[in-house]
Amino acid sequence: MANFVPLDFAEHRSLRLATGYSASLGDGLGMVGAVPTEIAALANSYPLFFRRSPVTGAYELGVMLGFAAEENLFLVDEGWDAAYVPLVRRCEPFAVQQSPADPGRNTLMIDLDSPRLAQSGGDVLFFSDGRPSERLQAIVDALEALVKGAQQGSDYAAALDALGLIEPVDVRIDLGGGVSHNPSGLFAIAETRLAQLPADALADLHRRGYLGWAYQQAASVGQIANLILRKNRAPHVR
Repeated sequence: MANFVPLDFAEHRSLRLATGYSASLGDGLGMVGAVPTEIAALANSYPLFFRRSPVTGAYELGVMLGFAAEENLFLVDEGWDAAYVPLVRRCEPFAVQQSPADPGRNTLMIDLDSPRLAQSGGDVLFFSDGRPSERLQAIVDALEALVKGAQQGSDYAAALDALGLIEPVDVRIDLGGGVSHNPSGLFAIAETRLAQLPADALADLHRRGYLGWAYQQAASVGQIANLILRKNRAPHVR
């Protein structure tokens, strides 16, 4: 259970952050969220799908990391084997809390129960004068990108949905030897309908920056072959 409190120099200056990534640090996840500004970088390594938010029911962008809920096939030797790590994993164990009275004002929160925190080893959160360390500043930057990208993600998915460009997809992965996976609840870009859109609709998607994202997201599904190779090299759940 997470235990988020506002980050405070006086209270938390002795804490350190573990480096690297591993299942023991909470990275053993089969799918994580993303924002559209990450699509170009993500599409080079991961299959990207939409999924339904359990809270709102709206479509949200997801990055497939494995074929089971706790299977991250990119974890190797305390590291992450890909050129780009999704923003949401780079932010751990921090989050942003918006002020109810002032939505434009955010508070940086830290999960004190996170396995990434320790009193020794790893990276410091603050310099001795109270300034954020390079690691903490990088996390703050990643959180800002997530906050800014959240509304973009909602608008992007809503625009595609309004045009009928999001469709359920039946992903069946045959790993050989009678072993197969069929992840549920995934939605993909409806490429046939995208190709048939009238010129004005295509122009509007392009103007809003969504057309390039849609094409890149559609192409990323081919990265499932990459996941299968990783699964066959390390068939156990990490």
